[in-house]
Amino acid sequence: MPLFTMDEPQPRLNPPIKNWRQDMPENHEPQLVPPKLLWLTTLNDIFVEIPRYSTEVAWGGVLIWGIIISIFSISFGILGFVLQIGHDDYVMISLGLIGTFSFLPLAFYCLKMYFAQPRDQPLRLNRKRQKIYIFEYKRTWFLWRKWPTTIRSYDWADVRGEIRYSSDRYNMGFQLFGSVCEPGTNKVVTRFLIAKERSSQEMLCQIWSYLSVYMQHDSVTADPVETGRPDDWCPRKADRWPEDMERESTTAP
Repeated sequence: MPLFTMDEPQPRLNPPIKNWRQDMPENHEPQLVPPKLLWLTTLNDIFVEIPRYSTEVAWGGVLIWGIIISIFSISFGILGFVLQIGHDDYVMISLGLIGTFSFLPLAFYCLKMYFAQPRDQPLRLNRKRQKIYIFEYKRTWFLWRKWPTTIRSYDWADVRGEIRYSSDRYNMGFQLFGSVCEPGTNKVVTRFLIAKERSSQEMLCQIWSYLSVYMQHDSVTADPVETGRPDDWCPRKADRWPEDMERESTTAP
């Protein structure tokens, strides 16, 4: 008989999240780590709201400069070509113009994402109703239209916690997801992002612990790691919640 086994922990949910790393304790169970939040917007006896700042906005600013440089490079290439050989080669000039203008929709998209999209897509947990509310934006390529807001709400009892690791170049690091399951089962219906950390799972475990402890009607403190709002996500704050969801998510039944 072997003296020891090398059993690896296995995902509890079906299907498990891609690049799974860890399952959190169920939200009604005692939590194993001290509760702590990275950011906090509102805390009272009825609900807690935490911000989810989008890193995609910062990358939108990087993309803008890349697109602008590309447009200028193509434009100067066309100008140099015209000055060098005259106006005879209309095919090359046309291809250069097509290349330049093909970047414009992407440039406008990134400009809108960087300057017009609100940075915060908050979560609210109402412990009187035992529900979670997820505030999100749905981006589209219709640049002239305002990106719509969607609000999803779920029973907190149906939410499980999972940590995954993303190796994506622009979104690398650990991510804490809320996985909504069919009542009384581990069969996942949908998922939503709660928080991200580039290099450590510890903070994500503390965030899950904080939310679970709060929803168990235990006391938590309003002392997040970070205060205020990061300058990288200015100038836009989150839009207002729709009136009916503002009332429901902030009041007792």
